[in-house]
Amino acid sequence: MKKIVLFILGILLTAPSHECFAWGRNGHATITYIAERHLTPQAKANIEKCLDGGSMVYYSSWLDYHRDEHKVWKRLRHTFDIDIATGKPAGRPIKQLRSSLKKLHNYQELPDSTLKLSLYHFLHAFGDFHCPGHIQHVDYTGEKPKIVKYTDYDVYYAPRKKRIQYHKLWDTPVLSHNHTDWGYMDWGHALDSGVSQEYIDRVTAGTLEDWFTEAASSTVRIYSDIPRSPKGAKDEELPVVTLNLMNEYGDLAAEQMLKAGLRMAKLINEIFGE
Repeated sequence: MKKIVLFILGILLTAPSHECFAWGRNGHATITYIAERHLTPQAKANIEKCLDGGSMVYYSSWLDYHRDEHKVWKRLRHTFDIDIATGKPAGRPIKQLRSSLKKLHNYQELPDSTLKLSLYHFLHAFGDFHCPGHIQHVDYTGEKPKIVKYTDYDVYYAPRKKRIQYHKLWDTPVLSHNHTDWGYMDWGHALDSGVSQEYIDRVTAGTLEDWFTEAASSTVRIYSDIPRSPKGAKDEELPVVTLNLMNEYGDLAAEQMLKAGLRMAKLINEIFGE
């Protein structure tokens, strides 16, 4: 037993920081953990049955680590598009999420493989579209869609004194910079404890499209805060992400995770609660 414990500790201590503390893994686990806390007994039992007795938390990042195993999985998008003219969801990603949700509404009739893929996709993609770094603004007025704003560019991360991709900032340091030792249960309890029913009712009101549009509106400020620098810019020419800005981004990320968890619970209760 002692050798097993030491082996596990060794893995944790030698793993890259983004594997231990990431919006990708830690953030998705937090969202599904919050959702689990708000499921009805019937919905919880039904969804666990679909997962062969497993937890939603375990499968919340499944697509990130298994996307190369099957072509159909690899085609599923992990970023979401907003029509920059209307502010509304558009393009393939939202269609894929709607498709998975439509299938899940008939989950009892689905083949096992289709059920699992649809469920894994929903658990992951629903969290992704609440992350500011995963939403891109697209111009659909031309012959082909043109990405106008997306966080795939470098910034200077002042707290660590290094260059970092803005997208990766939202995958990693945005959660871990002030809470390096927190896991998903720490985040879940910190965010979800004491949440009023009035708040839950307010953030879960509306449709999937309403939630997407609201989540996308949170990305507008991050592009004005840290605009894209010219391609090939030197470190000293990059926009600077300060510690104060990271604190603000941390608050924004935390709010988005809580909303995502509460909204996920509402959908799961509606689909699996009977």
